[in-house]
Amino acid sequence: MTPEGRWFDDWYAIETIAPGLYAIGEPKYHQINWNYLIEGRDAALLFDTGPGVRDIAPVVASLTDRPLIAMPSHLHYDHTGNLHRFSDLAMADLPVLRSCVRDSQFHAPDDLYLGHYEDMTWKPVTINHWWSIGHEIDLGGIKLEILHTPGHSPDSVSLLDRRRNILLAADFLYLGDLYAQVPGSSLPDYLIAAEALQSDPGVTILGAHGQPDGVAPRLGKADLEDLLKALREIRNGTRKPAKTGPDCYEISGRMQLLVSPEAYGNWR
Repeated sequence: MTPEGRWFDDWYAIETIAPGLYAIGEPKYHQINWNYLIEGRDAALLFDTGPGVRDIAPVVASLTDRPLIAMPSHLHYDHTGNLHRFSDLAMADLPVLRSCVRDSQFHAPDDLYLGHYEDMTWKPVTINHWWSIGHEIDLGGIKLEILHTPGHSPDSVSLLDRRRNILLAADFLYLGDLYAQVPGSSLPDYLIAAEALQSDPGVTILGAHGQPDGVAPRLGKADLEDLLKALREIRNGTRKPAKTGPDCYEISGRMQLLVSPEAYGNWR
């Protein structure tokens, strides 16, 4: 753990990344999720809420007293498990997500939630804000732009702080195994989204999964370029999987990509 990090209790780790930007990690959970709290002068945003094995709300309350909005990067169970604990919720305004509303309640279908993998059940919630792709979330002194970054899942979004050159990439890019072997994954979408991410050389990319060291996962432009190169070579047939079932492609010494047959789409 870095000097900026500390344990909140025996489950949650907290690391201060920048003024008003906190990483809240779960190093003892097998997927080692990292969620991000961004605090501005007027409001705060919680980006992802973890799997819900433990209640994340007291951790958030210890870090900010600003009016809080919680927003998931996508609907997978390990990112939305605590969503129901918050009263003010936002969602990216995508057709695939709008279609999940019934009788004013949001119900995630299992092909987007995937809770059956760990016997988790979706808890219906009310969405207070539908924010379009490109919308700028103004927290007061800190602004976050919503980017659509599908590939891992069709509903995945990332948040970009242009002023501080920080990208909260969620499951689009992180250290370790990148998943394109789950329902809804798409390599063509992954490549289109990666090509659309225009980042400066000094960009800090914060992913949603890390290593069991209690340190928030940091990546940079070189990691994005490694992913782009790998995707293009997979498309062109010049990069072969190191092993199959699912196909596993080495991206770099820091990442590899797991791919199901369905995720290749029109590349095969």
